This record gives sequence, C-alpha cells and structure tokens, in this order.
Amino acid sequence: MQQLGYGVIGLGRISARHIQAIDALEGGRVVAVADTNEDKAREVAANHGARAYTHYEDLLADEDVDVAVVLVPTHLHRDVSVAAADAGKHVICEKAMAPSVNECLDMIAARDRNGVKLMIAHSTRFQPPFITARRAIEQGVIGQVVGLDAHFIAQATQPDEVPGDFWRFKSGAAGHGYVVNFGCHYIDTARYMTGADPVSVSGHIGNRFSEGVIPEDHYAITALCEQTDQTCCPDITITISQYGILENFRSNDLGYAIFGTRGMIKATWRPDRLLICEAGEEPREVDFDPDLLNMGAWDREHRGFYNCIVEDTPEPVTGEDAMKNIEWAVAAYLSSQRRCWVDLPLCEEDCAYCGPCLTEDLSPDGA
Repeated sequence: MQQLGYGVIGLGRISARHIQAIDALEGGRVVAVADTNEDKAREVAANHGARAYTHYEDLLADEDVDVAVVLVPTHLHRDVSVAAADAGKHVICEKAMAPSVNECLDMIAARDRNGVKLMIAHSTRFQPPFITARRAIEQGVIGQVVGLDAHFIAQATQPDEVPGDFWRFKSGAAGHGYVVNFGCHYIDTARYMTGADPVSVSGHIGNRFSEGVIPEDHYAITALCEQTDQTCCPDITITISQYGILENFRSNDLGYAIFGTRGMIKATWRPDRLLICEAGEEPREVDFDPDLLNMGAWDREHRGFYNCIVEDTPEPVTGEDAMKNIEWAVAAYLSSQRRCWVDLPLCEEDCAYCGPCLTEDLSPDGA
C-alpha cells in the first residue's frame, strides 16, 4: 500500500478529529505539524513522532509531506491552500472553503496548475443518516424529490461569553458568521442528498443576541434549485434555518425533512436517526448499514481522499462542489442586505464579496 506523509497546518479544536482519522488510516501517517503556538506544535509532534514547525511555509518545504491538511481559520484558507498546492502537496482543507467565490477560484486554479488533489472537508455529508438518506433517494424509495426543509440551533454568544482562544470571535470578521461556518455544512449535505443545485436564493439573516460579537446568530434561507440528476424534480425548493438560542438543549427533531413525490425522509443528526414515510405504508425507522457504523465521518472523509490520490480519481468533495456552498452563502448575505432574490452564478462583482464584517482586523494576532 502506498504510504503518504501528512502535514497538519493549524492545531485548533478540529485538528484532533483529523489527526485521529489520519492515525487510523492505513497508508497514511502524520509526519509534520505547524502552529503559531510553538508549545502546542511540539507537544502534538512529540505524540506522533513528527516534526514541529511554527511557520506553515517551513512545513510545506518538508519533502516528507505529501498531503497538507489545512485547518487554519477560514479567512486564511485560500493563502495556505494555494501555497500548499504550489509546493506540490495534495490539499484537504477544512470547511468552509473560503469567504468568497473568488478565493475558491484561486484554490481551484492552484490545484489545476500543479496537478494536485484538492478536497474540502465537509464531514457532515459523511454521517450515517445522510448517506443512508442519499441511498434511499437513489433507490427511488420516495419517488423524485420535490423539496427539503431543514432546521438547526446554535447557542448564541453573549459579549461576556466570548472564548479568549477562539479565532472566530477574536477576529469577528468576514467569513466567520453562522451562514458560512454552519450553513455551508447544511447546504452541502442538502445538495448531496437531493442531487440539486441552487439557482436563486432568498435569505433573512439577523442578530438577536450576539450584536458586536459575531456577524449573525440566526438565518432562514430558501433556494430555488435545478435538477442535477434524475433523483429530484427540475424545480425543487430547499429551505434551511438556524436559530440562535440563549440556553442549549437537546432535541430529537433537528435535521432534514426531504419530501418526494410519494413519500418523505426525516434525517436527523445527534442523535443519528432516519425515518421513512412511504405512500400506503406506516412510517418506519431505518437501521444503518454496518459499513456506516464501523467508521466515523472523519475516517470516511480521509479514506476517500487517500483513495482519490493513490487511484487518481475525483475527490469525494471537489473544489467546484464546495464552491457552490460558498456561492449559496454569499447569495444569502446579499439577498438579506438587498431584500431581493439573488441569482446564481453570481456576477463578477459579487464573487469578491466576503460577507459582513465586524472589524477589518485579520492580523495573525487576531487569528
């Protein structure tokens, strides 16, 4: 089996998930890590027999690194991913892909000119409920999809609750709002399950409880979509909402309701559950296939990326695919500001838009 060396850039909260998945990956090994916190970099490196760097450029110069795992804040994704591709490294970059469509295009261009792979780590679509829902839709269990509704929650952040070490709040800047950071996951999974792509977007985005802390704390966004395969009707509607709340709670009902011409699928996450309602049948809960239970979402994500490198096949989540999620987010921001529908693809001017800013300070000290 071909062996690949992985270099992890950015050792924030999500890095443990990726490193654990790489450790479990036959054919892959963490050989280098980079973080501006030297103590953290040395500690993680020591635990994996890897080299520690405080500058990602030095990691990219390491000849043992075949794959760059880009886990820096979203506003740095383009710069680090482009540098990695230009250094001849394959790139798996954490979601969201980038704050603007233009930055996504820069990442795709770097991939193409260097002949490397680029995958965006949309882990939600690799969760058992959503893979199972996609399989059921492909099998025609509910007929053709006619629409999807989704709703989620997130605890709103009060000014006195800002984590001192969390870049999303410290920067408080473009590319770090709910719509980009959470919404890109939800629209990506909706597109994956239904086989539909947005062509026009209408959004309401607001901030009830977190003014001056993060750009927004709730949204409700509707997209009119076009058919990309025969699993959906030509003009389905996708609506996704996320509400900021003051006190967190657990619910068995957060997730997706997918409506078809002869049935409905309810796919929820945390807890993982899939309910199918077919015409003429009693609603039934579906057990997940064993192949979905013996591997976590991040393991499945990294296994797919490893395979696409060694087999020279398309990435499980391509740059073009992930860019559609950013287009949706940008269109939602613009729609809410302009109070009108925004059509996709975006015009050239709108492709540069990065979302609302609380501050322009994106210096390393603020990251």
